[in-house]
Amino acid sequence: MQISLSPFTALLIAATLSITVPASAATDQEKIQNSIELDAAQEREQGDAEDPLASRQSDKTNNPSLQSIKPNSFSTYTSLRFRYRQTTHETIFADGGTRAGINGEYQIFPDYWVIGRGEVGFKLFDKIDQIFDPGGQGNDRNGEDIFLRLGYVGLETPSTFLTFGKNWSTYYQIASFTDRFQGTGAGASGTFNAGTDGGASGTGRADEVFQTRLHIGNPRGLLSRYKPFNLNLQFQPGEKIPHAQSTRYQYSAGFSAILERQDNLKIGIAANYAAIASEDLSSLESIGIQGDDLSVLLGFQWFGKKWYAATTFSWLDNHMTTQNGIYFKAWGSEGYGHYHIWDKVWLVGGWNYLEPQHGEEQAGSYVLRYVVLGLRYTFKDFQRMIYANIRFDSSRLSSTSNEELSNVYTIGVKWDFDW
Repeated sequence: MQISLSPFTALLIAATLSITVPASAATDQEKIQNSIELDAAQEREQGDAEDPLASRQSDKTNNPSLQSIKPNSFSTYTSLRFRYRQTTHETIFADGGTRAGINGEYQIFPDYWVIGRGEVGFKLFDKIDQIFDPGGQGNDRNGEDIFLRLGYVGLETPSTFLTFGKNWSTYYQIASFTDRFQGTGAGASGTFNAGTDGGASGTGRADEVFQTRLHIGNPRGLLSRYKPFNLNLQFQPGEKIPHAQSTRYQYSAGFSAILERQDNLKIGIAANYAAIASEDLSSLESIGIQGDDLSVLLGFQWFGKKWYAATTFSWLDNHMTTQNGIYFKAWGSEGYGHYHIWDKVWLVGGWNYLEPQHGEEQAGSYVLRYVVLGLRYTFKDFQRMIYANIRFDSSRLSSTSNEELSNVYTIGVKWDFDW
């Protein structure tokens, strides 16, 4: 059978084909472009995280086949962080978490690596007033100008990390959802408690901690939209209790669990317990300690190509202290978000709120309460940037005074180097 087409019909078919084919191609191109942008967003958010091992964990979850063929490496790095802060009473030009470190990864068998990291912090300027940054990156307990931030060794297997040393805690795996501000923040999560870096209690950069980070399962079927389940466990021998002279915790133990969808929505829970001997409690009542240290944290995180949003809710027993070293039970909430406005400019915002539980009279009128708004201008994602924040603060941090803190205006620089 022979089909003849009029010139008009042939022209119409040709025009239709010329429209349809490019449209299909454009759809595929959009999918590829969208995937590239989401990968870039994931790399951007990993680069903004404080815990360097978390980035390697994420790579293992997202691209397990690529992780096994990575070359052995040994690298050094430096991050310079300075900030200028102004309040009603004074101005402060200070260090904002400057650090330098070494990192190594060596593959001993296929998919099995020996890993290690050492990192020191610097206080390049003497005048850092914790009143205006009760959380932040955590302070070294002894006040040295040069101090150890991280120092651990470990073994990485296809589904597990095993480490020992000074490392970001399992609790921080959830607290990190909102610990993204520059120059402030992390006060309400309980990460850096009692004026320390959380090393003794095990909630921040935990001291002498045995830790495992596990990836469980390879979801399929109805669960295919989820990534492998993440479970983190740690154990820590007894460290000195801050503000309690020579009294020590008997031990501390912690865990965190994270469920993450393929679209980068996370929900996580963490708990950390530090035991105190019953015979020590009577001598600790003078500083407000009424029992064991228990910290519980629930967190949510979600991000896309141009935005990030997270919140945490904390329940803290015998963990937090007033500015004058009095312990109390508390509950808190913390939020953080950023949004890409245009070009290299990002809008930042969030809050910290922490108050004593009912009946904690030894805490006086203590309350941690502030909102942060700011802008970032980035040169290399969030690894190199300048920023400006306004912290609208009505906190009262002393158990003996009702005086509120004033607003804090901050301008700062963060500049990471990989050598």
